[in-house]
Amino acid sequence: MDLRPMALSVLGTLAVSVCHAGPSTLTLYTFESPPYQMSAQTAGGVADVVGETVDTVTCAANQAGWSTNIRLAPQNRAAHSLSRNLIDGYFAIDPSTELDITAKRSDPVSLEKWYLFNADPGPIPDTARIGVVDGSNEEAWLEANGYNIFLSVSSPSQLPALLRRGRIDAALMDERTMSGLQHMEGTGYNELNAHFLRYAPLYLYMSENFTANNPGFISSFNRYLPGCMEGQITLSAEEDKRIRQLAERLFSELDSMLDLQQAIDAGPRLETLADVLTFDSMWQAQAPEKATDLASTILELPGSRTLNAWTLTHPELVTEALLSNNMGTLVAMSQLTSDYWQGDEPKFNAVVSNIRSGLTGLEAMYLSDIRYDASTSRFQVTVSAPVGPITNKLPKGVISLGLDIEEALANSRPH
Repeated sequence: MDLRPMALSVLGTLAVSVCHAGPSTLTLYTFESPPYQMSAQTAGGVADVVGETVDTVTCAANQAGWSTNIRLAPQNRAAHSLSRNLIDGYFAIDPSTELDITAKRSDPVSLEKWYLFNADPGPIPDTARIGVVDGSNEEAWLEANGYNIFLSVSSPSQLPALLRRGRIDAALMDERTMSGLQHMEGTGYNELNAHFLRYAPLYLYMSENFTANNPGFISSFNRYLPGCMEGQITLSAEEDKRIRQLAERLFSELDSMLDLQQAIDAGPRLETLADVLTFDSMWQAQAPEKATDLASTILELPGSRTLNAWTLTHPELVTEALLSNNMGTLVAMSQLTSDYWQGDEPKFNAVVSNIRSGLTGLEAMYLSDIRYDASTSRFQVTVSAPVGPITNKLPKGVISLGLDIEEALANSRPH
């Protein structure tokens, strides 16, 4: 009996099965928190979970080779299910000492802006009766930091009404969640005063069993997060204004300590783009563990020493200071940075573009969106401005500062 046709048929079936095998599926819990995570109906009338953070988690998981099955659950139940290994993961939550014992945490998947809202003008007293949503990240943070919670409610929409009635003195909530309530009749959102408290990075926790069976998932997931979060964490108009005003003060302070134009003239300069790219490749291959000869030379320059000394006067606020020439190559830096050529980055190109649009001086300043720096575990913005005279629509150089966003907002609060 000729078994070859049967064998070929079996092999064909196996090949089809392999070709059609999809990615493994993550079972994840989250909770209702518009616009980040919320329930919605699909075109077919099926309930689904959507939102910005849902998109971020799904994007990074997909790129790491996994599909997702995301469901809404009360936060207490979700945490219990995670600790019992009944689900693969749970997001988006504040760091938890309890969960850190057994589960593994990703880099932040979301960044919320927490404000204390009150109905009366003026500061919020230490004795204020604070209201929060029961089981929320805000409630857990207040408890962990020793604050007394006067009232916990089941829904965010209850808090503005309680403020108006004088039942509570302040409500702690994410700014965008509260802002979304203004579209609901009778919330009284526009009557409330907002006091910035903190930026709250929120995380995806993966269960102990899952991480034991898939040890490479978190690192792969983290690698794709920045691209999946790009453009989602932006500054409000008021925050943008405050950060720019702070940056102007910092640039002025730095200018009084260091002759930036002289530092540009004293720094190394390569004349061709080919040379720039060659040295940049060598620089990136060794940084941040080791400095190339060129990087070491720049770090020893007086301009770099002054930048380093200046950043140390603002240790929590300024994360780095970089000075580049009109080619976009570094001539001074407060510390070793990841690349030599800044000319292909927005911090340089946006300033040049602003100058070519007719802006001058600090009017040509560039302010980035908020980004997460995994090496420092901090959320940052970059501000940069032109240095020196403009020649052929190019500044003599560009000065760039990295700013910790939470410290920047704390240092720019209206008085």
